[in-house]
Amino acid sequence: MAPKQKYTEADIKVSKIAKFVRDGDVISHTHTVIFGRPLTTAERRLFAEVLNGFYYTVYFSQQFEAEFVSEPVIEFDSPSQARYTFHQRALYGSWKDLLFAVLFNFSHEVVPILRHDESAAFDPARMKITA
Repeated sequence: MAPKQKYTEADIKVSKIAKFVRDGDVISHTHTVIFGRPLTTAERRLFAEVLNGFYYTVYFSQQFEAEFVSEPVIEFDSPSQARYTFHQRALYGSWKDLLFAVLFNFSHEVVPILRHDESAAFDPARMKITA
């Protein structure tokens, strides 16, 4: 059986770097991702596709209660830094668990994610794995 990732309270708390904006009943939140090395064009495209795939999985599923209202916006400030923005009517639900799993897999299988906002939870060098 594969080891299970263990997150601490600090890993999942609301970030001071993340930007939250409310416009009527829609909450937009932007997060910053810093990678362990510059991404190639193909890896940048893959990161965007992974986040879009996450969005569609959650949007069309009844089990996550995410209330997304549009596709995420993914922008690269540099080849090693990205920002993504989600637009939702509510922030509750189990969608965050799936997002963490998607980011964890990208960090381990494609390019290490050193920082997600203030958290180093996805950095393979700092992983806290439990059996």
